[in-house]
Amino acid sequence: MSSPEHEKSSPPPGGATSPYRRKAILSFSIFGVFFVFYMGTAVLQTPTFSTLAAIQWFGMPLGLLLSLLIFPVSWALIAIYFRLGR
Repeated sequence: MSSPEHEKSSPPPGGATSPYRRKAILSFSIFGVFFVFYMGTAVLQTPTFSTLAAIQWFGMPLGLLLSLLIFPVSWALIAIYFRLGR
């Protein structure tokens, strides 16, 4: 059986660890989105997918467009983190 002292020492559900858990989930989720985008762009640049990277989109090759979008996507994700991570 559990003693009354043990019950008092355990944090309540959704208590002190909740903000840390929420920030950890947010951080790893945003990292996962960026990782998938970055790795997808890197794989698209390989010789195996050169025909896919050469598809014209908005007047430029898809591979170039995705490469140029790496920094704006990272800035957008940083802004989302600052907005939701309060």
